[in-house]
Amino acid sequence: MGWILALDRGNHSLKIALFDSGKIVGRWNGADSPPEDLLRMIAMELTAKSTASAPGRISRQDRKRLFDSILGSVMFHSAVFSSVVPRETKKIRAALDAMHVSRVLEIGSGVEFPFEILVDKPAKVGPDRLAAAAGVSAAGEKEAVIVDAGTAITVDVLSKKGFLGGAIFPGRDLVCRALHDGTAALPLVSPGSTAVMPPGSSTREAIIAGAQWGSIGAVKELVAISRRRLSRNARVWVTGAGGASIAGRLGKGARYEGDLVFLGLHRLFETNCR
Repeated sequence: MGWILALDRGNHSLKIALFDSGKIVGRWNGADSPPEDLLRMIAMELTAKSTASAPGRISRQDRKRLFDSILGSVMFHSAVFSSVVPRETKKIRAALDAMHVSRVLEIGSGVEFPFEILVDKPAKVGPDRLAAAAGVSAAGEKEAVIVDAGTAITVDVLSKKGFLGGAIFPGRDLVCRALHDGTAALPLVSPGSTAVMPPGSSTREAIIAGAQWGSIGAVKELVAISRRRLSRNARVWVTGAGGASIAGRLGKGARYEGDLVFLGLHRLFETNCR
């Protein structure tokens, strides 16, 4: 089968996408699952779908034999991954080894990119940031401002010359935690998906409003500054768990693509392993 697994290990979870002939055919999020358990669960799920199409009159014993046979054939021969958590990187590699994945590409500055990495220390750039830029390149664009709103929010610049770097600042959850940890009286608040328009009528609402609208304001300013390095036609691409709400505040030219990192990972695998 032409399956390619794409794994993106962020600060809080491991996200996996399954590509078949260049298209995503499945997505999984394993916030609390070890990588090996998550990969085996995916294999079992795909096997169950295959056996579900077996004739209705097949015996239970024959169905089990069919299940075991298909499970043995559901092997992921190709995988590409990025990880921003060093201790988890080893676990991902071990899990892929345990599943007998024969071709594995780990994203870092040493792989071939469709652009130059024009920063002081390329090896220190987060692989997810580079993968997102590769996703923009896979869409046929050579320059863009790229916003990734996760645990941290990054605003990066891809120019026609190459990847120029960008800005990094705390996402909403980190802002709320910092306010709690750095003050004597402010409570620990989880902003979740709650939208609060300032002024907040309680301390909790004030914190959420500050984290939410402060992030949006910071992104808008950073995007405006970053666009000065690009042509007028350069698009703003937005991704990440918190990206959808931010994209709507950046004007008509902003495009939200939740799979941007996955699309970049797939592009990099195709570039380096075919």
